[in-house]
Amino acid sequence: MKTSKHQKKNDAQGPSSGASRRKVVLGAVVALGVAAAVTTGVVVMSPSDAIARDWSNKELRIGTIQEFENLNPLIANMVVSRYLLGAVDRSELIVLDPKNTYKPQAAERIPTLENGDAKKITENGVEKLQVTWRIRKEAQWGDGTPLTGKDYRFAWKVGSSNNVSVPVKDPYTDIERFEIDTKDPKVFTLTYKRARWDFFKIMFAALPEHIEAGVFKKFGDQTEGYDRNNSYVKDPKNKGLYTGPYRVADIKLGSHVELVRNEKWWGKAPSIEKIVLRLIPSSGTLESNLISGNIDYIMNVGLSLEEALAFDKRVQSEKMPFTVNFIDSLVFEHIDLNLDNPLLASPQVRQALLHAIDRESMVKALFQGKQKVATHFIHPTDPWFTDDKSKVTTYDYSPRKARNLLKAAGFAPGANGILQKDGKPFRIGFASTSGNKVRENVQVFIKNQLSQVGIEVEIKNQPAKVFFGETTSKRKFDAMAMYAWVSTPESDPTQNYHSKSIPSEANSYSGTNYMGWKNPKVDAAIETLNQSFDAAERKRQAQIVLAEYTKDLPSLPLYYRANVTVMPKTLAGVEPTSHIYAETYGVENWSFKPENLSKK
Repeated sequence: MKTSKHQKKNDAQGPSSGASRRKVVLGAVVALGVAAAVTTGVVVMSPSDAIARDWSNKELRIGTIQEFENLNPLIANMVVSRYLLGAVDRSELIVLDPKNTYKPQAAERIPTLENGDAKKITENGVEKLQVTWRIRKEAQWGDGTPLTGKDYRFAWKVGSSNNVSVPVKDPYTDIERFEIDTKDPKVFTLTYKRARWDFFKIMFAALPEHIEAGVFKKFGDQTEGYDRNNSYVKDPKNKGLYTGPYRVADIKLGSHVELVRNEKWWGKAPSIEKIVLRLIPSSGTLESNLISGNIDYIMNVGLSLEEALAFDKRVQSEKMPFTVNFIDSLVFEHIDLNLDNPLLASPQVRQALLHAIDRESMVKALFQGKQKVATHFIHPTDPWFTDDKSKVTTYDYSPRKARNLLKAAGFAPGANGILQKDGKPFRIGFASTSGNKVRENVQVFIKNQLSQVGIEVEIKNQPAKVFFGETTSKRKFDAMAMYAWVSTPESDPTQNYHSKSIPSEANSYSGTNYMGWKNPKVDAAIETLNQSFDAAERKRQAQIVLAEYTKDLPSLPLYYRANVTVMPKTLAGVEPTSHIYAETYGVENWSFKPENLSKK
């Protein structure tokens, strides 16, 4: 899953620290893209034994099926990366809380036109925006260096570089001037080239200039040179990289990330001494790892809804000490189509693909109807959503319509029932993240459905780090790539759908328009939307984007996902979220309370 963002050596040995607090010998071998249970020496914990675990604040172990791509806050684009960043990086000036309210984080307050920290100005006949931010006085890096405007200015410089593959450039390139107060280095003013309504939401995280400036000077003139050589990659245990309640103490790729308390954290001291995020790449093995005591908690990139529903029944019937949370989330599962593939170049073909998939039957069969078929990429709880058929195109399941559209696009039956055009069979690749049981089931379902209209599909899955870090981000997938986006309400569509966001070698693979979709109406609507301070006008422009999206279908909307987490009943203070800011943005409030087990 990406956020709306991503091979190296395998490490078969998990972390040994903290083993003394459990009654089990850990027996899982974890490698990138592979998970296998080792039975020798394993004592499987029964549900009754699980209750007797030493639930203390010494250590919390969290399981996930995906490895993060890196912890550089400008480059990180996967949900697992942002999950970790919630614990180790608090340099973003604001945060969206679990109740969908924006609040100050590293900033003292949020600038608005009303409080005077933001104001419209006109220069040479162009309306612009000036925004002043004030950093919290106590904010500092993990090595004690103060967090100042210089760190944000440096991040602006890095993010603006054509050689650095940030997910989207606009937050950096839209800034015309960056001025630090000469009397107070914790105050800085940004002048935007154009006034845009969501200025307060798009402020980026900081980078530690005192650590990274030398790295960027050395590698910044090379394409992706900084990406490969920044300290978050080369020296991730450096205390000075982190501003959150925790910092990285150990990383073993393909195995785990270990976080310990950040001694220089300026906020509420966290209760839990150590947090370990463990990679268990198969969702089918997470439950057994939880029962055995290998992990205490499963994050939202873990169990599928189907698996979670079954596990919840087991938790209830066997009185196990866990809570399964189901959160209606802003997660959009879909299939990106590579529009450079000649087989998919025609909108008629893409429309046929969606007509050929019985999405209603799919969600009923695989998710017990608990997840809704997606109309498009905007969630029904978002103010910009519409399913009005006069505004957007909807697609029912109709193999007849699919066949007619394919015929109109020039395809005719060939050998073995496979459609052909110009002597070439309609044979396409279908990629996703390996080890994810629910996605594998969805792929089989879709493959079978498309075969019924004469399209042959070859499943080509990869470990998440490869799939997100290379295959999608560099548009290397053959035809179809299935994954999910998680966003925030009224989210800027530029990153995913503007033509300038098509990643390429020329722009260092910035942007996440992996489809390669180019639609002038969409580009114009997005630009108008971003500059409008009128809520009704923004909604109108967003729905123009939706109209074009549902007509062109650069990607196939599948369903809106529920966020599923499994946590011990002894863990207090956790507030699961429905958006891009994970529950770890409140990790300092977490603590084990064994007495919760005795509560009715």
